[in-house]
Amino acid sequence: MDVNLFSQPNQTNGIADELQKVLQRIADDVVNSLGCVGAMVAPLEGGNALPVRAYSVGINNSLLKQLETKLGVSFLNTECVAYLDDSRFKDNLSLRAVKGTNGRPEQFVISDSLYDLFRPIVNRPLSNLAQQLTGIKQVIAVPFFLDDEVVGNLFAASREPFSQRDIDFLIALGYQAATAIRSQRRLAGIQTLERVVLALQAGMTDEKRVLQIIVDAVVHELGYVGAMVATLEVGNALPVRAYAVNMAQNLIQELESKLGVGFVSPKSVAYLDDDRFKDNLSVRAVRGTNGRPEKFVVSDSLYDLFRPVVARPLAALAQKFTGIKQVIAVPFFLADEVVGNLFVASRRSEFTVQETEILTILGQQAAVGIRNARIYRKSEERRKVAQVFADMAFNSTVQVHTLRNHIGAFRMYLQLVEPFIKDRVANESMRDLGDDIEFRLDKAAEILDNLHEPWRDQPETRVDVNACLRQALKKTMPIPNQSMPQSGPDVDLSLVENLPLIKTSPEMLTEAFKIIIDNGLEAIKEKTSQNGQDGKLEVESRQVSEAVIQVVIRDNGIGIAPENLSRIFEMRWSTKAAGMGFGLFWTKEYIEGLAGSIDVESIWQQGTTFTITLPVES
Repeated sequence: MDVNLFSQPNQTNGIADELQKVLQRIADDVVNSLGCVGAMVAPLEGGNALPVRAYSVGINNSLLKQLETKLGVSFLNTECVAYLDDSRFKDNLSLRAVKGTNGRPEQFVISDSLYDLFRPIVNRPLSNLAQQLTGIKQVIAVPFFLDDEVVGNLFAASREPFSQRDIDFLIALGYQAATAIRSQRRLAGIQTLERVVLALQAGMTDEKRVLQIIVDAVVHELGYVGAMVATLEVGNALPVRAYAVNMAQNLIQELESKLGVGFVSPKSVAYLDDDRFKDNLSVRAVRGTNGRPEKFVVSDSLYDLFRPVVARPLAALAQKFTGIKQVIAVPFFLADEVVGNLFVASRRSEFTVQETEILTILGQQAAVGIRNARIYRKSEERRKVAQVFADMAFNSTVQVHTLRNHIGAFRMYLQLVEPFIKDRVANESMRDLGDDIEFRLDKAAEILDNLHEPWRDQPETRVDVNACLRQALKKTMPIPNQSMPQSGPDVDLSLVENLPLIKTSPEMLTEAFKIIIDNGLEAIKEKTSQNGQDGKLEVESRQVSEAVIQVVIRDNGIGIAPENLSRIFEMRWSTKAAGMGFGLFWTKEYIEGLAGSIDVESIWQQGTTFTITLPVES
């Protein structure tokens, strides 16, 4: 695990205090109990490094200082580190023990040469001199394990050959070191989760901040190379929403340049329904087996995370550049529904069970954070909607008052001229005109009375969906027939007759359909103005089950840009310069208020499809 055990609070020489004490006690036990010349403990850390974190010697301080001076290196300075991935260390005793045979670590490795322990940091002549001064006959490296994973090495140097009893004792001490590291890892994981939960509580109203908190924790708290979060959006798209990388900003820019894509950009999107992405790590995790998402999916190839957006050679170059050994995709859920993916890159060759558990918990924290942020956003939107309607009601009241004054004035003028019309105008139809105008003024006053009370509920009745679709089309464009020539785009009307009725306001359902049709016509007009291509609008209705009617409105217009697809239902968001950003927002709220749903799919420059499902009256 890339957990940085040695960057927690209350550190001593860069190592957590409690772990430091345990490792030091182990080194002391080796010297005091076995009478060894010296002992060292080196945990396996991020970057596949084995730094010495504790040591003990059974020689006096003056000889120790003389020895360190001759070797030219202190036991606990930054140079006293072996690196598993550095070919210069391939013959180092520590690496020979960890690498082992056929990729399997050894139980222990013994050498008669002190140089094997220090190579290549200390040259052979100086190592031989130190061995001569101390009387060392043998050195040993004993790897210690957690769940069959090497987590460090215990080294000892003795003036006598190591017996089997000595080796068993060292293996037991190595187990103590592994147990201490396990405890520290668990503590570090718990502390990280606590800090993440507190941070999420402080930033729960901002979804983007929630996601950034998660990836920052993975990288800066747990010590991984990098992390990204992608959320499942409209159109089954998985765009990267937040990322963190453990490297300098100039190196991040260099890496993005090599990949040819930014970590968060319009290109950083996987599509579940696009066959080109079927082998992408994100899609494999969400699609899972037999339609059930996986708990996690791992790969040794960075290309699997970026395919097909980044070419394999470029991904391989980036993997070599960063030292990444494995990547993992961890889906996270709300009520058994996937809402996103957490991606993590590690310099270690394998994710342990504990790591996947912690990453799964962090993923679920992301899901909870998203839910809380969206609930807050929804409530804030509703507050804004209420304000908008309040403003509209106020403006309507003012305008209604003005219109009623005009109607009153017009009615007074009509009463003044009515005797003149009846006495002087011979044409009977002209004489009846006054009565017709009076009737129309009364109807207008009645409409204004209704407008004067905008909070009044629209009456619900049993509504024919097809009738509302035809009315919406009539309001937006003429339907071609024998007496009315074709104008505007072709309209393909495919309505299944005798559909069950639904319970709602016919005026409101018609308005919802009209808003969607209007958007389609505008998209067709924009595309036609660019390339002159003939426009086409398709309107379909069908019954998909006893309880559900489905309406599909499809256009071959300009389409919706991928980066805008997830925002079209947001209030006050619009691509039009004069747009209010209210129509589609209201439509979605209204349809969902009927216990229905509205989905959108769009391909830029090809067209858009809205699919509306409506429950029939029970």
